[in-house]
Amino acid sequence: MTKRQTRGAAREKLVLEAATELIAERGLANIRVTDVAERAKMSPGHVTYYFPSKTELLMRAIRQSEETFTDQLEEEIQGLADPWQRLSRLIELSAAKGPRDPGWVLWFEVWANAALDPEVAKVHEELDTRSRGILADVIRYGRDQGAFTTDDPETAAALLAAVIDGVSIQLTLGAPHLDRPELLRLCAEATQAHLGRRPTPPAARRRTR
Repeated sequence: MTKRQTRGAAREKLVLEAATELIAERGLANIRVTDVAERAKMSPGHVTYYFPSKTELLMRAIRQSEETFTDQLEEEIQGLADPWQRLSRLIELSAAKGPRDPGWVLWFEVWANAALDPEVAKVHEELDTRSRGILADVIRYGRDQGAFTTDDPETAAALLAAVIDGVSIQLTLGAPHLDRPELLRLCAEATQAHLGRRPTPPAARRRTR
């Protein structure tokens, strides 16, 4: 890569980071190219050179965010041999962290635009398919290890993804009845309902005698 290409890649990264922050803070409809340029500390012309439209910014922002996240997710869960620990860690990393979680607010914008824009819908489908595939692989691994009871990992993944998405949306919106521990509890209940109860550790069984 030439010096010019390196500088270009660095500027593009700065624009994407600025756009991601602003979209999460204000929503796509409420930001201007000049806002992104100011946050990235460059001229509006540089922003439009790399991203001709706000829709293009949104698509690139969610793609970069999700690709970085899924790469890290795959690397981390592969280090966990226990199927239940692997699934629990996936849920912990994937679910919303709290009200106005920036990553989930960014997804809100993608969903809203995907309903009307085929290009955004295409990006959404690509990223959603990848993340659901990771979940299905974790469930398949657990089934093959004898930990999960399911004949259809893909359907189980679709059902669990819907639960994770649903409670994460509520938490991101600040639902008064929901906090992060309750979100994780609900997800754990859903996983055990679909995949079989998680075995009680021997130490815990001894304490209940």
